[in-house]
Amino acid sequence: MRTLFLRPMRCSDCKERFWVRNPSAYLAAGATLAISGLFIGAVWLIILANMSDGYVATETGSEQPAVSEAARSYRDPLLYPDAKNADKGRSSDTANIAPEARPTISNAQKLADDHYLRVQSYQESAEKGDSDAQYKLGLLYLTGNGALQDFAEAAKWLKLAAEQGYALAQYELGLIYRTGHGLAIDPIQSYMWLNLAAAAGIQQAVMIRDEVMRSLSAKQLAQAQKISREWLASRPKPKPQAPETTRMEGNDVPAANPIVEPNTAAVGKIE
Repeated sequence: MRTLFLRPMRCSDCKERFWVRNPSAYLAAGATLAISGLFIGAVWLIILANMSDGYVATETGSEQPAVSEAARSYRDPLLYPDAKNADKGRSSDTANIAPEARPTISNAQKLADDHYLRVQSYQESAEKGDSDAQYKLGLLYLTGNGALQDFAEAAKWLKLAAEQGYALAQYELGLIYRTGHGLAIDPIQSYMWLNLAAAAGIQQAVMIRDEVMRSLSAKQLAQAQKISREWLASRPKPKPQAPETTRMEGNDVPAANPIVEPNTAAVGKIE
């Protein structure tokens, strides 16, 4: 160990051997220490970053069910009075509200009563078969904003609306069959409803349908596409609208041909 930083030398005159310091050994040792220090520092930074990510994930909670884009894009005027700020975080908004600007107990109770009346109104219309009310009621139960979050009720009403051909409800139902929130996971049904929603023009459904497709076997995919075609074929075909006729008024109305009355006085008597 003592000779690690030394190198042997021999005197050319007396042929005596002796040791001298080796500068190259010192340089190599210094470089090794520097590289080791950088490596240890990088490992330590990675460990700290992972610990920070874990803490943030614990604080925010990563197990919340995902809400689709179509659900987030729906903004009921009563549920979101300020539509411009509807997408901002509720916690940060609450923190920035001055104490005097926060809702009073009476206002909060009035808002709760309004939500209850709105849910009742949707419920009555939905029970009569209104697909729009069924979709909105299902969305309230799905998001839990304005009603108790209830995935089973959400799936029930969204399925009723989807079966009537409501495209947004078909999209949401496809997501429900994919995640299992309210109904058992069924990739074939998920593909079918997302396929129908995509065919109706819901752009978000295209990408998610293709993701579901990659999880299906060839046999399952053929079955899902078959029931999609059969469902669409069973729907009544929309009738083409008759072209609108333009009503002409005033000077645009052509003059009617005059009716000439026979002049009986000028007709000679036949004898």
